[in-house]
This record gives sequence, C-alpha cells and structure tokens, in this order.
Amino acid sequence: MDQRRPPEYILDVFADPTSILHTIFFHRYFTPIRPLTRDLLDMTLPAIDDVDLETMIEQRTTDLLRQIDSKSSYSNQGGRGQVAIFFAEKRRRKTYFQVKEEKTVWEQWLLNVTLATPRTET
Repeated sequence: MDQRRPPEYILDVFADPTSILHTIFFHRYFTPIRPLTRDLLDMTLPAIDDVDLETMIEQRTTDLLRQIDSKSSYSNQGGRGQVAIFFAEKRRRKTYFQVKEEKTVWEQWLLNVTLATPRTET
C-alpha cells in the first residue's frame, strides 16, 4: 500500500489560539453537533458545544501559554510556542497469526503561537 504524507497545515497565530483550535475541530468533528460561535478580534468563528472538547482545548491552551510565559519571563521579548494537532484513524492490519491496530494520520495542523509584549512608552 502506498504511504503518502498526510496534508500539513501551518498557521501563525498572534491572538488567542483557543478560537482557532475550536474552528479546526468544528470542521473535523464527525458526530452530530450543536454549533456555537466565538469572537476573535473582528471575526466570528465556529465552535462546538461539547464540554469535553472545551475542557481539553482550554487545558492545552493554558499549558501552552504558561510554558511560553515562563520562557519569556527570562527575556523581555514575546514568547513563542507550537501546538500540533493530528487527526488519525485506527486501522487493523492482519499478519500471519495476529491482528494489529495501527494509527494512520490523515491530517495534521501546526499552530505557531507568538505572544507579543506591548511596547511601553518611555
């Protein structure tokens, strides 16, 4: 079977990454959903009304921002970080005497997050 690389999408994010993550999951969520909207700057983005997904996104975003903030506290520059999202499916692969499950990534997203520090007037 031909092993192709899954499509990879790279976004540079200079605002709240939470809304971007909600939008990505909105377009890749396969079960019936109740849509919501989230406002980001001057845009309205789609989101999913799912408590587990909301909790996961908030937790990962908070961890990322905390990590970036701790790194940027050593320097006066804004911090940088990256969030990777992989969408995969489980496939069964039969061998002679057993069946193995393997995950096959079919799409991946990389969000390069940059926190900018506002300039102060002196």
